[in-house]
Amino acid sequence: MKLFQEAIFLLSGLLPFTITASSSELTFRFNHVGISVANLTLQRDWYNRTLGFSSLVEVVGPMEMPAAPTNSSTSASTSKPSTIQAVQLQNPTTGAIVELIWLSSSMPASRLSTSSAAAAAVQGLFHFAYRVPDLDRAIRKLKEDGVHVVQPIAQGAPYVNHEQSTFAYISDLEGNLIELIQME
Repeated sequence: MKLFQEAIFLLSGLLPFTITASSSELTFRFNHVGISVANLTLQRDWYNRTLGFSSLVEVVGPMEMPAAPTNSSTSASTSKPSTIQAVQLQNPTTGAIVELIWLSSSMPASRLSTSSAAAAAVQGLFHFAYRVPDLDRAIRKLKEDGVHVVQPIAQGAPYVNHEQSTFAYISDLEGNLIELIQME
């Protein structure tokens, strides 16, 4: 497990980009991925045990959130106050951060599936990804640990810089997709 933990690359430091607007520069560096979950405790424990994360910040609520204006484009009701609990987890080796949020009024997404192609057919966040140095070894270890492999290892399309990649998808306990990528 330690090798797999060390294999997850630093998300928050990858590929910062700069936008120049009206002669002022804005620099953006990736910080974290936020996932709305049905069971905060189970998900937190899974990310800690499986991907080597540990708690960074916890909202120890439950804290009440004020009602938001009703939005007809969402299926979740936002007309009454909701309670929220959250935890930010960080992999101590890589610095990668995942924020898990439980909201009392949240509903399961229809996008969750057992296929990466079916999940991509629904607009919105599809997955997040980690680079690993040895994808075969990572998948073998995760299978031994009982992690669901949604899509086995496949060859990726060549990158513009002619690098090749192989990838696979796993899912967390609630079906959120996580892609593992090995660059060659």
